[in-house]
This record gives sequence, structure tokens and C-alpha cells, in this order.
Amino acid sequence: MIKPGTFFMLAFYFISLSACGQTPKPVENGAYIIDNSIKSQVDKKVKSFKGLTMSSMDFRMYQNGNLIGDTYAKGKSIDECMTMTTLQGDTINIVGFMGMFAGFGYQISLFKDTCIVRHFAKSDTEIYKLHENDSLEFGVSVPCKTYKLTLAEKPTFKKGQILEGIIELTSDEYYEVANDKESKFKIQLTGYFRTDPLGSTGDKYNKTKNE
Repeated sequence: MIKPGTFFMLAFYFISLSACGQTPKPVENGAYIIDNSIKSQVDKKVKSFKGLTMSSMDFRMYQNGNLIGDTYAKGKSIDECMTMTTLQGDTINIVGFMGMFAGFGYQISLFKDTCIVRHFAKSDTEIYKLHENDSLEFGVSVPCKTYKLTLAEKPTFKKGQILEGIIELTSDEYYEVANDKESKFKIQLTGYFRTDPLGSTGDKYNKTKNE
């Protein structure tokens, strides 16, 4: 039987690999905002359950220009989202997602004063592509038309720090092919997250191996 910690690490590696299956074009970094007042919003949206921190998302999803899902209108966020975080030198990587081996979410790469944010979608079958003429992949990493990242405190890029934040994004369009039908998708998303104490990928692997 796979232990919970090991299971979520396996899921993290799957998401990282599948979401990055297609090579992204370079994008310019954007500045992030530091605003300690968001802590109250994050506290309302992020919960702990049996030692696991569950983040939340709101989203509007569009298929061929038509709105097909809107949690903002319903007033009920998706509150069973996972957040996986790694510290790699001077870069903090944050992945927030709903679902496990199929779902969607966001990827954040944090640098000293800037960040790169992308939306991703993934599946257990090859149904996604970023551009119309691309080959189908299990996952797609999608640039954002706009994004705004607000953190409660400045990252120190040191092990042990816990980051809290709100990410708001609107993705570019991407493609899904299901039942021989091709559709264009895009998403507007707001994610609320609190990370575990920052650690390297190696630290997390050794921790789950020893649990």
C-alpha cells in the first residue's frame, strides 16, 4: 500500500512531467506583489485536514468561447486542491492543482523579484496540445495573457519558510481533442495557497522514503 506522503510525491512528479510535455516558448517575467493583508483571505480559503493543507480555487472555463464552468457565480470555491512546492537554489516552484492524475491548475516559478506563471491541464490520455498543429500530449503548459501574484511576505529562498499567496490568471487558448472533436479552451482562475515549509526535491523524496 502506498503511503499518503509517497502518493502525493508521485502525483507531483507526474504533474510536473505531464504538464511540461510540450516545450514552452520563453516568456517575460512579471513582478509579484507583497501585501500582508491577504493573510485573512488565505486563512478563509486554505484549510488543514489530517496533516494535509488543502488550498482552494475559483475558475471560469471557456470552450470555443462559451462559458462552461463558473465557480465565481456559484459562490463555492473548489476547496480540495493540493499545493506542492520545491526550492531549487534561487528558485521556488509552486504547483497548485485540483484532481490527481487528471485535472488542472497553475505553475509558479518564483525568482528574486519576479515570477513566471502558467496554467496547466493534464489527463491520463493524450488529448491536449498548445497549438493547433502540435502533437497530442498527456499535459499542456499554457502561457497566461495576464497574471497577478500576491504574497503575504517576501520570499527568503531559505529552507523552512512557509509562503501564503493569491494567484490570479487568465490563460491563452489551448486545444483538447476528445471523441474526435477538437475544441479550444481557456481559463480564468484565482488560487489561494499556503505552502509546506520550503525544502528541496531531494529533501522531500528522502522524507517520503523514510515514512
